[in-house]
Amino acid sequence: MALQPSRFKLDDQLSVAGKRVRVAGRLQLATDDGSVATRYLVVDAAGTAQILEERGEELALLRPLPPEGQRAAGKTVAVLGSKYALAGLRKMTVSGAEGQAPLAAPGAQLLLSGMFESPSGALLRELVPGTSVQTFFGVKPVAAEEVLGAEQLAARQEAERFAAEQQAEAKAEAEEAESHGMLKKAAGWIVVIVVVGALAYASR
Repeated sequence: MALQPSRFKLDDQLSVAGKRVRVAGRLQLATDDGSVATRYLVVDAAGTAQILEERGEELALLRPLPPEGQRAAGKTVAVLGSKYALAGLRKMTVSGAEGQAPLAAPGAQLLLSGMFESPSGALLRELVPGTSVQTFFGVKPVAAEEVLGAEQLAARQEAERFAAEQQAEAKAEAEEAESHGMLKKAAGWIVVIVVVGALAYASR
């Protein structure tokens, strides 16, 4: 299955909300409104995996919710005691995948994805038609500046390194200036003492 160009590629090193991760898989889904959603399986150094979804310019982390405590009734769902109301429904078809793609179920080609909202946040309920498979995800929007690719990450690290060097140089210069000031002040006192001593000797 061919993948369309997306923001990140397989094995890219990223920083997501300050955490270093690697793109371990990609999944692209064609939606019924003609758009494409790309889901990245990102894994940190400890092996913890998350799903980062890209839809146009919007990014969000999808966090699977535990199956216990979930209940659906019509246009509302209850998860861990919180109620959510249906805000939108999408039919999505798998159009491409690579690596450890975050598929809802092996071989699944069609997903029904419902967005549910409440004052406390949003979640997705996704179903694979013709099966009993359903998954709930907590949805956390992520600002674009919180997700950095390898080049952006390197540029930020270089900027931070340069700023640290400048700060260290400024501190060293300040300490040197303070040290020179103290020496100059001490030399001044020595001159005063010598002059006073000379005057005292001359007055004898």
